[in-house]
Amino acid sequence: MSIDSALIVRKADLPTAAQLTADIAETGVAVAFPADFALDQNVAGWVPVTVDGEPSGFNYGVQPLAEIDPAELPTGVAEAGDTLLAFGGKGSLSAETVTLIHQVMGRRYRAWLLIEDELLPPEDSWGAGASLDDIHVDRRGSPAKLAGDVEAYVAQHFPPITRDPHARTKDLLKQLVLPILIFAALGGFYLWSQLT
Repeated sequence: MSIDSALIVRKADLPTAAQLTADIAETGVAVAFPADFALDQNVAGWVPVTVDGEPSGFNYGVQPLAEIDPAELPTGVAEAGDTLLAFGGKGSLSAETVTLIHQVMGRRYRAWLLIEDELLPPEDSWGAGASLDDIHVDRRGSPAKLAGDVEAYVAQHFPPITRDPHARTKDLLKQLVLPILIFAALGGFYLWSQLT
């Protein structure tokens, strides 16, 4: 499962990784970023993090909006900020971690959420010092618990599909066709060369 989303922010207003860690801790979740991670630096790849002691992470990239074709962005982006922070969650825990970061960044740093061409502004009451009580884990669960709940729901309602044995045999034969044809052609050339 891969989930892509982005935040539109003002680069000058971005917190340090240590400040974001402290903000997230107010929700009851301990997130540890790599020592050299900075929200304004383009990683263009995987950022390993630990969430309540469990390994997780997400893909992360930073791009100035000035470098993006305005036709690719929804209206209102210029009002939202000057920088796009792109996130890519892989797996349930990663996706829940990204969601928590989005929520904290929206409330404390007025980050706008961009998901599938839809731009969602922060609420008017959000900003520096905004309360994080409504996303506290006592009420909603830690990212690890939420990820486990999602995986349990999927396992309960969407059991794994067992493949038809005939389909497996058919797939195996498809993989063998080319080697068999090559072997037959080489054998035919060999016999022909021996007969002439």
